[in-house]
Amino acid sequence: MKTIKKVIIYLFFFELLFSIHGKIVFYDGTYVVGKVSKVDESSVYIIPIGLDTPEGVLVGNIDSLKMENGMVPVLNSSVIYLYDNGEFLKNDDDWMDQNFEFKYDDYTRLQESYKYEETKKTNQQFYQVSSFVGLPVFSAVSIQEEDKSSKLASNLGVSFQFPYYPIGAVDISPGLRFMTFGYEVSHQGKVQAFQIGVSGSVDFKPVLYFIPDAFHLNVDFGLNYSSAYDLDQNITNYPKVESEELSGDETYSGVGLNIGFSADYWMSELPLAFRFFANGNIVPQAPPFTDESTVFANIGISLIVVLKRHHNNSF
Repeated sequence: MKTIKKVIIYLFFFELLFSIHGKIVFYDGTYVVGKVSKVDESSVYIIPIGLDTPEGVLVGNIDSLKMENGMVPVLNSSVIYLYDNGEFLKNDDDWMDQNFEFKYDDYTRLQESYKYEETKKTNQQFYQVSSFVGLPVFSAVSIQEEDKSSKLASNLGVSFQFPYYPIGAVDISPGLRFMTFGYEVSHQGKVQAFQIGVSGSVDFKPVLYFIPDAFHLNVDFGLNYSSAYDLDQNITNYPKVESEELSGDETYSGVGLNIGFSADYWMSELPLAFRFFANGNIVPQAPPFTDESTVFANIGISLIVVLKRHHNNSF
């Protein structure tokens, strides 16, 4: 029993012999002052003022440890100096270098190569604006002459699309669309009009994943409203019109539809795409037949610009 007491007393005086006063400051602003007997890579051992035995404080809880000689062995939970047996040692002993000849800078480069990067958005996940031109290639009989010929004006337009959203097995993007069109036929006169409407594009890329990444195949549809900005008619002289109720009202407007398909080619390094399309347009006939609809089809090309901010090395 006497031997045990001697050992305890010896250890106590040994701790006091190799101790130096220090102040541990925690992250909440509180602190402990006492004699610091040891600092290792995980804990600081301190005998707080008023106590007789050392206590271990985890380095991860320590904002700073300041010693009475001005040294700061711990700062921001990082051990800068080790302390033991009254001796301070710089904490730069890399046992991995000694045993495996492995450098920390190599480890840093290895970390960088496996560093997680957020998945980049595709072009379809941004807003888009486009301009397009279309060439009519077909018209219904109602806007054809007796010899099956027809005069259809080229189509010019612009569109705005929202990002594509995954719905089921496909991606769908709503949008807005503005387009001009026109036709001329002896029994309806000349019509030059514009149409504005809502549109939608269904991208089948998630299903057709095996096609090249730059290509996307879509089905396009929309509901539109058409109104004429120029009418050239003489309805009293229309041939083969037997109705006696022709009003002579030269207003032209009405709702219609458009549906078709398109193929997109997206530039890999630029926020641009080319769209090749073919669609059918249902529009009202000219007065006094605006209660009836007619159809024409066109093919064309569109230039799409993706509205996303430029970043270095990445769009």
